[in-house]
Formats: sequence, structure tokens, C-alpha cells
Amino acid sequence: MKSYRIPRLQEELKKLFNITLSQKLNDPALSWVSITEVVISKDLRYAKLYFSHENNPASHEEIKEILTKSSGYFKKQIAGAQLMRTIPELSFFYDESIDRAKKVEALLASVRDDYNEDDEYDPDIDIDDYLDDDDYIDYDDEDEDDYDEFDDEDDYEDEE
Repeated sequence: MKSYRIPRLQEELKKLFNITLSQKLNDPALSWVSITEVVISKDLRYAKLYFSHENNPASHEEIKEILTKSSGYFKKQIAGAQLMRTIPELSFFYDESIDRAKKVEALLASVRDDYNEDDEYDPDIDIDDYLDDDDYIDYDDEDEDDYDEFDDEDDYEDEE
């Protein structure tokens, strides 16, 4: 049986930490910092918090250090919310998925720029241009007579 407790706790902790970061901690060094993922161990004693920061000039290490120093306040918020009986040990990691997504977007943009419009690829190719008339049979023309006998509804009414 699959347990839904840990994923539910992870989502609740993520909400709690983001609210704490945006509204309760008044540190300007943590502006534009958000928790993107929370991973809790099965025994609920350890939690990995992945963070990202957009438009924040501080380095990843500086933000990680500030978050680590304020982990006591985060633990106090968990205790106040009464989400868990035991308060997990918090460890912070930078979430590199946004950076990887930007790299993929840059690669796709460079491929798109290299794409030449004069290439032979045409997304609107009509398959009929490439098929001979002998390669396929047009079923609509041959079998029209076969279906005409079923079109007359009057035949069924006369039989009754």
C-alpha cells in the first residue's frame, strides 16, 4: 500500500518554508529566494530543501549559508504549525534545474537559428503528390452502388 503521508508532508513543508521566506524573514539577502523542492527521509528525521533564486545577485553559497543559519527559525515554524512530531534536520541545496532548463532553451534557440528555411523539409507535404494513382484504391467510387441499397428507408417501411 502506497503511503501518501510523506508527499503530503513535503508539499506542506514547502508551502510553510516559502511563506516563511517571503513574509516572516525580513532578510534582504533572501529576496527572490524560494524553496522548489522538499525531500523528507522515510523516518522523517532528515529533510533536504532545494532552493532557487531569480534576480538575486548573491551567490549560491552565500544564500545556502544564510539559509543554514536561519534553519533554527524554520524548525520553529514547523513546531508552531504542528505538522510533525519530530522536527527534521534541515539541509539546503541549490536547485540546478532552472539553470539546466535555460541551457536547453539556449541550445534549442541556436538550433532554430541554424535551421535554413530553404531546406527541402515542408511540414505541409501532401501525400497524394508522392503516390501513384495505381498505389491506392479509392473505395468511395467503387462501392457506392453497394451502399445505395441501404439508403432507401422506404423499403423497410413497405415491408411492415
